[in-house]
Amino acid sequence: MSLKKQAAKQGIWISITRTGINIVDFMVFAYLARILSLEDFGLVAFCMLFIEFANTAVNAGVNQNIVQRKTWDEQYASSTMVYVVGLAILVAAGIVFIGAPIAYYSYSHLAAYVFMSLAPITVLMSLQVVFNGKLVRNFKNKQMGIVKLIATVLSAIIIIVLAELGYGLWSLVIGRLILATLELLFLSFISEFKPKFYFNKEDKKELREFCLPLLGAAVLTTVNQKCVSLFTGLVLGPANFALLNAAKRGENMINQITMSSINSMVVPSFSRVKEGTNMGDLYIKLVVITATIVMPMFMGLGAIADPLVTILFGEKFGDSAIFMNISAFVMFPAIIGWFLPTLLISQGQTSDAFKLTLVSVTNSVVVAGCSIWFGIPTMLICIVIANFLILPIRFKIVSKHVPINIKKLVFAIFPSYFCALAMFACIMVAKHFLNPLIPNQIILLVVLILTGSLSYPILSFLFFYRYTTEQLNQIKGMFLKGGK
Repeated sequence: MSLKKQAAKQGIWISITRTGINIVDFMVFAYLARILSLEDFGLVAFCMLFIEFANTAVNAGVNQNIVQRKTWDEQYASSTMVYVVGLAILVAAGIVFIGAPIAYYSYSHLAAYVFMSLAPITVLMSLQVVFNGKLVRNFKNKQMGIVKLIATVLSAIIIIVLAELGYGLWSLVIGRLILATLELLFLSFISEFKPKFYFNKEDKKELREFCLPLLGAAVLTTVNQKCVSLFTGLVLGPANFALLNAAKRGENMINQITMSSINSMVVPSFSRVKEGTNMGDLYIKLVVITATIVMPMFMGLGAIADPLVTILFGEKFGDSAIFMNISAFVMFPAIIGWFLPTLLISQGQTSDAFKLTLVSVTNSVVVAGCSIWFGIPTMLICIVIANFLILPIRFKIVSKHVPINIKKLVFAIFPSYFCALAMFACIMVAKHFLNPLIPNQIILLVVLILTGSLSYPILSFLFFYRYTTEQLNQIKGMFLKGGK
């Protein structure tokens, strides 16, 4: 099987299993959104935000380092695990002895207790990283995805049972701890790797040189993704934090299912292409295929936000719909630049990958920090505009290593962008006329989904028949026999 087909098949398995995981997570999220107050909901999300930062700081770059190495070395893998777990213990201790007291005096005693209870997740996640790396480098994403899905389902059942028994916020805390534990047990079993207590100082040097730039990039990426929510919570309070989190839940789910799944296969596939391959053209093909699949999902989600939010989360989250409408448009610049850091990492250019991320996070922090004072809608609109404005800077950094024909890229993605935008308009017009006629929100949602599902392919074949058939053949060639 060719590398292209192998990577594509593993990518589709990542997408399938992540779909299941995200559906389960979304169901739990919707259930808890209905039984918890906005303040409590925002408090839990705020605490989880800092645990995510801790996990990123500990594990950043380690997985990629294991994947991109030419050969698998058991001793190096063991040494890596000892190094990462030691770092995780220090970070977890910092959460308990520094973060929790700060939360206690600056926020509430409940926040402090939640921080301390979630701290072990950092250690449990660090124990997984080498197992994950071995499975990814061996293209065993199917097995990895299945066990993670099983762990997610089991933890979701526990969360719901505990919530029904009246544990409230603590049902989620306990469920997350159990999820991390189950994933560790399952991954260690299927990876067929038995770590030893071994550490080599030379290995630490390699890890530091490879991972340090990626650590900065990963931390900054997390800041870039979460700074909007962070500023919202700090400036506007936990209730608005919860509203914005609900609005981003669907966006994050689609990201995990589609773009993150594709992105996870870029390093192992791009780093092993034949010499002389035009990486710029390969990147354009990847962006075009991604835009064809992803843009209608995001724009469709933004267009159906009104009935969707009410049905899933209840009337108290009604204000989240306008946030979803605006956030959908950020995908126009995001898809163009999404894979640029990973492209550079696959070529071993980790320092410039860090620069790319630094540009993005500076943009997000400055724009969000300055515009949040005018309200969430204003902030989101400013972020969309700013993401377009920094694209030339990001491409200039990449062009030093991988020349990309910008004109060719723009013409290549225009059809999918145009059709996604036209589909959005069709759904919004249909909603305007059907809203007074269909009082039942579930029926209205179904009709709007059908409107989008029909309008996008009709518009694609009507205005860009040749382009659409070419993209379908490309996708078909990646997953069916006969593809190169």
